[in-house]
Amino acid sequence: MERILIDTDVVIEYLRSKQKSSTELIRLLEGHDIFLSSISEFELFLGAKTRRHQTDLEMVFKEVEIIPFDFGCGKIAADIWRNRELTHQHVEIKDVFIASIAILGGLWLRTFNKKHFKGIERLRMWQW
Repeated sequence: MERILIDTDVVIEYLRSKQKSSTELIRLLEGHDIFLSSISEFELFLGAKTRRHQTDLEMVFKEVEIIPFDFGCGKIAADIWRNRELTHQHVEIKDVFIASIAILGGLWLRTFNKKHFKGIERLRMWQW
């Protein structure tokens, strides 16, 4: 059973879908250990404009394990940031944090925004 960290966009696809059973989140939950970063938790709650949105998020959070940005992630994130600056590649800090959590945890990362994570050493990208 693979251990996969899902990016924020995977949850957003699920929340927006009328056909929830055909979403990537449901496909991943059927046979894999699924994790979500505390960074994505923040992003999702920030975007939750109504009580209904918050309730939907809480249901999703019951199905996945939330992983914090904790000791060890900072060093990995700083290394990623420096390497991206050396190659003049713009990167959002939240994506650096998410990548560092995946790397530290030895997790695959599943995202629809592969270009945000392109070229990050040691990051394993999940694809079907």
